[in-house]
Amino acid sequence: MKSNLLLTPKMFYFFWFTALGVYAPFITLYYQERGLDLAQIGLLLALPGITQIVAGPLWGLLADALHIHRRLLPLVIIGTIIPVTLIGVMDSFWPILLLAACSAVFSVPIAALSDTATLTLLGERREQYGAQRVWGAIGWGISSIISGVIVQQFGLGIMFWIFPLVGACAVLASLRLPGAELVESHVLGTARTLLQDARWVRFLFCTLLIGCAGSLMHGFLSIYLAQLGAGKGQIGLAYTIASISELPVMALAPVVLRRWGARPLLVCAGLAYALRLTIYIIAPSPEWALGAQLLHGLCFAAIWTAGVHEAQRLALPGLAATAQSLFSTALFGVAVVIANSVGGVIYQNMGSTALFGSAAVLALVGAVGFMLPFEERKAVSVAVG
Repeated sequence: MKSNLLLTPKMFYFFWFTALGVYAPFITLYYQERGLDLAQIGLLLALPGITQIVAGPLWGLLADALHIHRRLLPLVIIGTIIPVTLIGVMDSFWPILLLAACSAVFSVPIAALSDTATLTLLGERREQYGAQRVWGAIGWGISSIISGVIVQQFGLGIMFWIFPLVGACAVLASLRLPGAELVESHVLGTARTLLQDARWVRFLFCTLLIGCAGSLMHGFLSIYLAQLGAGKGQIGLAYTIASISELPVMALAPVVLRRWGARPLLVCAGLAYALRLTIYIIAPSPEWALGAQLLHGLCFAAIWTAGVHEAQRLALPGLAATAQSLFSTALFGVAVVIANSVGGVIYQNMGSTALFGSAAVLALVGAVGFMLPFEERKAVSVAVG
């Protein structure tokens, strides 16, 4: 495989996550600045998950059935950028809710389509996915710390100018990503077969539990840090530290995946989330919380890298994008809805200790679930007709 073939996914991940790193760490603070309460913020944070549940599998099926991956990806990125940019001129809950919902619908298939395109380029060397995705962590880390300084200087509104400019670079990179090389199949029939696989049910359920823990933490982390006394520069630094911690995990993931498979990384993700959340509970100062960010690589990077690998391994022929959509729906869809719809209420009424404590328990249960033996999948036949 020529290395220049993999330059495009690196560029895409770098620019897209650079764009996300500009606004994602600060969007909840922007909502607070506009006078929204924690319950309303929780609903806004749950929107991507709600749309993931409804639209996620449909986007995946559409991409697989019509083979439109290459044309669809840049369009949905543009559809994500425009509503987010318009949020910056809104002052009340309902217009923000409408625009956030629109952006959420379009953002649903971005991860599945880009990951499927990257895995298509990798072919049998799918364990090298982390080496491509790590450029997203680099972009996120650079942008989060720089944007923290810029936001501290110019205010939160500046992120709505920078985000679309950097996002446009991701659109240009996505135009050069290939569509997945798919085997002809009866899409709906094989999708039903996929969901009847007991190993897929276990995989998705454990992913859901750890995803809920991560969503409860990530959704309210900036608000928690601000209440702990962190400035916007420190909040940006927290996300940069988290991004840097992804680098060794991404670099070593191919070795782990080749030697032991995905499950050890999935178990590490659950245990690391539990430890990280515990540190947040007892943290007396922002510096403690910043230290806990070093565990982010073993949390998010581990479950995403291992999950993408496992979903691809379990996928039936012709269902690559659908498999990635199911994984994304569990991690970024159902988990986000459950966590954020109740997380804002828990935080508002019982505080961060109850919020992070509940999340730690979920992460532990998910890790134990991945430790238990998985049944071998029986051979299945897919009816085509």
